[in-house]
Order: sequence, then structure tokens, then C-alpha cells
Amino acid sequence: MEENDLMQLGLTKGEAKVYLTLLKLKESTAGPIVEESKVTRSKIYDILERLKNKGLVSYITKESTKYFSVAN
Repeated sequence: MEENDLMQLGLTKGEAKVYLTLLKLKESTAGPIVEESKVTRSKIYDILERLKNKGLVSYITKESTKYFSVAN
């Protein structure tokens, strides 16, 4: 799956980058997602929230830290 494929399905460029990064990382906090996807830190939580609302991303909280992953 490539970024352009996801964009054709209706994701923004940022959403596609973050989704593909999460596929690669499996489970991660926001920091490594920012580094790998090259999406700015100021936008990462908004993008993750939009992906969550679309049912593509979920998160769990461990010791007050959110860990994001691709939803099943």
C-alpha cells in the first residue's frame, strides 16, 4: 500500500503518512510517529484524532502515555 493509494481512498497526505508509519511501527507514542512520518508535531494529534474517528487508528493509555496503533 502506498501513500497515493490511501489518498485516492479519501485520506489527506498527512493522514496517509501517519497511517503508513503506524503500519511500520506497529505501536508507538506520538514522538516516533512524528520522526518517521515527517509530519509536524503541531499537527500529529489532530491527524491521529481524525484517523481514530475514521476507525483506522486506536490507542491505549499506559502510565499516562498514549500508545497508538492501526485499528483491527
